[in-house]
Amino acid sequence: MLVHICCSVDSHYFLQELKKLYPQTPLTGFFYNPNIHPKEEYDLRLLDVKRSCAALKIPLLEGDYTLSSWMQAIRGLEQEEEKGKRCSVCFDTRLEVSAQMALMLGLKQFSTTLLSSPMKEQAVLKEQGQAIAQKYGLEFVYTNVRACGGVQKQNALAKKDKLYRQNYCGCVFALEKQRQAQDKPCIELISPLSCQMHPAGIARRLELFKERQELESRAQNYHLLQQNLQTYLLLRGRLCVNQRTIPSHILTHSNPKKVKIKDLQTTTTSLKPTLAEEMLCARLGVRAPQISITLGFSPKDDSLFIDTASVALLLNTPPTPLKALKLTYEQELYLREKIAGVESIQAIFLVQDLNALVGEVLEVEIYAQVFEQKNFYLLATS
Repeated sequence: MLVHICCSVDSHYFLQELKKLYPQTPLTGFFYNPNIHPKEEYDLRLLDVKRSCAALKIPLLEGDYTLSSWMQAIRGLEQEEEKGKRCSVCFDTRLEVSAQMALMLGLKQFSTTLLSSPMKEQAVLKEQGQAIAQKYGLEFVYTNVRACGGVQKQNALAKKDKLYRQNYCGCVFALEKQRQAQDKPCIELISPLSCQMHPAGIARRLELFKERQELESRAQNYHLLQQNLQTYLLLRGRLCVNQRTIPSHILTHSNPKKVKIKDLQTTTTSLKPTLAEEMLCARLGVRAPQISITLGFSPKDDSLFIDTASVALLLNTPPTPLKALKLTYEQELYLREKIAGVESIQAIFLVQDLNALVGEVLEVEIYAQVFEQKNFYLLATS
C-alpha cells in the first residue's frame, strides 16, 4: 500500500495504526506536498518524516516539489478559508499524484495521513480519495484514526518521540490568514535584509533539527525545548547625505526612527569587556583587555556610528570593506553589547569611513518591527 504523507506528526501515529489494521500489507510512504511554503519549511518537514519512517522501518519516496504547478491549480482560490474550495483542490492535487505513483509501482491500494489531521475534513477526504481511486482502478483505504481518543494519542506520541510540530498547515495563503488573526507578521515569508540566519527563522530551525539528527546518530541524550524570543526584524533602512544613499549596515535591534543629524562628532572611547569576557579572563587568570575605538555620535540624537576598522578591532578579524562584510546575528549582538550595552536599542550604523560623515547633514531612516516568536533550540546532556 502506498501512503501519502503530509507531516511526521500525522504520519507517525497513522502509519502505526495502519500496520495494526493491515499487518500483512507492506507500506510505502510517499511525501508529496508542493503546497508547503517556504522551501525551508518543506525541507524541515521532509527531514522529520524521514526520521519517523526510518524508526518505523517504512520505505519512503519523495515526490517533486512542484510549487509553481500547485499555485496554478489553486489560482482564483487564494482567499478561500481553510477547509474550503482551495483545500479541496489541494487534496485532489496530492491524492491524484499519489494514485499515479501507486499505479506506477504496481500497487492496488493507497491512503493518506491527511486523514489523521484534526484540521482536515474526513468526509471530504474520503469522498475525494474514493473518486480518484475509481478513476485509476485502485482502492482508497479509509480509516478514522481520530476516533476513540486518537487525536490525544497522536499528540502524546508526537511529544514522546520528539517530532517536529509545525504551527501552520503549510500553504502560504492559510499562513497569512492565520497570522492576520494573531495580529502577527508572517516572519516565515520574510528574509532579513542582512540575509542572516535568524534564530527564530525556519532556516535556523532546519539547521537545528539537522543537529538533532547528528546527536541521535551518536546516541547523545538531548532535550528539545521551546522558548519565546523577542524577534527583531529590519524591514528597511538607509543613511543619506544630500539625498545620496551612503553604504551602511544597520545593527540588529536598532530602534525605528527618521531623523536628521547635523552635528556628528567623533571621539575615541575605551570599551569595557562584556561579562562573558570578564568571566573567561578570570578563569584563565588574565586581565580582560581594554579596546579603544573611534565612535561617531550626536549630542542631540542617540544614534551611533562606527567604521569597518573598529569592527575588525572588536571582532579580532582582518579589515574587511563594508561591501564584503558579512556578520552573523551573534556577531551583531556582540558588537551592540560592546558599544552600547546588552539591552540597548539605539540605532548603530556601520560605515566604511566615519570621518567622511563629519560636517555633513545625515538623514537616518530605520523601519523595523519587534515581536515575540516561538523558537526551538537544543540542549544536549551527557
